[in-house]
Amino acid sequence: MTYAQAAATYQRNAILTASPEKLVKLLYDGAIRNLEKAKAGLADARTARSPEVGQTLSRAMGILGELRASLDHAAGGNVARDLDRLYEFGLDQLSQSNLTRNTEGVGNTLRVMRTLKEGWDGIIPG
Repeated sequence: MTYAQAAATYQRNAILTASPEKLVKLLYDGAIRNLEKAKAGLADARTARSPEVGQTLSRAMGILGELRASLDHAAGGNVARDLDRLYEFGLDQLSQSNLTRNTEGVGNTLRVMRTLKEGWDGIIPG
């Protein structure tokens, strides 16, 4: 087994055994990682229109969509409503960045996601 295969197996097992709260943190990590990559790609004129940048934006949008779809509005009340609005804002910003190929919307979404992740880190240790 190669190092890459072992790392992939470890990551897959970490996801399969994670609590719902830990999964949210993993999703935030994934969104932030993809947003940082997309922002760097958009900032460079040589890569701004590349398929790779489009793919990273698409992955980030998929994660935000998953986070949004997983909200329990009945149990979450105002918190779920507010998170829904933040995710919707992020999706809109990423769509705009994808169309215009500039970093503004990605940067706005990145700030929101980092703030939400900090909140989760304060609630859920490790």
